[in-house]
Amino acid sequence: MAEVQTLSPPRARNRTYHVLGALALAANKLRYALLGYRRPRDFLPAQIDRCVQYDFEVVDNWLAYLNAYLGKPAEINGKNILELGPGQDLGIGLILLAKGALKYNAVDAHDLLSQSSEKFYKTLFHHLEKNGCEKATIAKLHQQLERLQSGRPDRLNYLWREDFDLSVLDGEGVDFVLSQAAFEHFDEVDRTIKQLNHVVNPGAVFLAVIDLQTHTRWLRDLDPLNIYRYSDSYYRLCRYISQPNRLRPDEYREILADNGWGNVEIKPLSVLNPDYLRKVQPHLNERFGAKDNQMEYLTIVICATKS
Repeated sequence: MAEVQTLSPPRARNRTYHVLGALALAANKLRYALLGYRRPRDFLPAQIDRCVQYDFEVVDNWLAYLNAYLGKPAEINGKNILELGPGQDLGIGLILLAKGALKYNAVDAHDLLSQSSEKFYKTLFHHLEKNGCEKATIAKLHQQLERLQSGRPDRLNYLWREDFDLSVLDGEGVDFVLSQAAFEHFDEVDRTIKQLNHVVNPGAVFLAVIDLQTHTRWLRDLDPLNIYRYSDSYYRLCRYISQPNRLRPDEYREILADNGWGNVEIKPLSVLNPDYLRKVQPHLNERFGAKDNQMEYLTIVICATKS
């Protein structure tokens, strides 16, 4: 795995950031009420090359994390894969199928696929060919994409459900559950993990990259822990679509363990500079003051195995 990144924000202006963050929460509630949830990434769908690069990077990182967790190369050939919260395109699913996955299912609470264009998929297939994917395989991927777009999904399957109900996949026999920067947006993590019990095979592997930071783009670099400054009552008052759930690493660990997932490993991908944390932590809401909350963790990867 890559070296853990340490982030050192500028000066901790606690009073200023408390006020700015409170206003940002209220503004986000209004914005999402009017416009809905349209931008899951830090870049626009029109940035085709960046979108394609992102999908390849996600798959490469997942495989590296799985290799480290399993202690051997992860074998996805012939496996059934489920991605939770795929975002604005199906590039990741097509890449996984190109690498030999038997089937790719994706479930999202937001219908964002309309943001991906024909040009995106054309560019993605071009990159697959450059990376050594055979033309016959690419032709089959084209066919899978066309089947899905015409409402006849086969090995490439996408489900949009506002209730994020995974019971529609009961008995699917999934071998890998994967997620990239989505779990922090789930309102009912315990329900989601419970439902996975009816979807996965024994021995299935769970991997989720989770961004624990403030998500307001202009504020996260200045005050990564801003969302933890506020009481539960104020945070609920400002609730908006996709609002981070503020669950901490050990809470995810407990939910997985309680639902029959063993060998749970949580590793940081980015952490907060300890000097900065010492200046900020006394100004967070009291329930985030304990050391076992691991407030230094900004981004994590969680892996677990179904017993």
